[in-house]
Amino acid sequence: MTATPLTVSVPALRWRTVPPDALVWRDWNGDFVVRNHSSGSTHLLGPLAGRVLLALITMRRAATVDDLAAGLEAPATIEEPDWLMSIEAVLSEFERLGLALPEVR
Repeated sequence: MTATPLTVSVPALRWRTVPPDALVWRDWNGDFVVRNHSSGSTHLLGPLAGRVLLALITMRRAATVDDLAAGLEAPATIEEPDWLMSIEAVLSEFERLGLALPEVR
């Protein structure tokens, strides 16, 4: 008897910002400064992180990495898997900084 491999489908994480009214941000020539009034922290974000944060804020709903990637223009020099990993890394950093959280289902 041959065992059939078990495949488990894991739903993609959906991310959302902390309440958008708690965030104040400014774009300074491609770099972003964001103040989280809930935590009292201020952060300097690079261009990609700033774009991801703005996308999450303007979507007004939880978004997957694929949702975000579809709404952001990837640099011509980056392959799709690397682009998705870059966005995932930004979201992980946002979680550490308290700017965004994965939705718990």
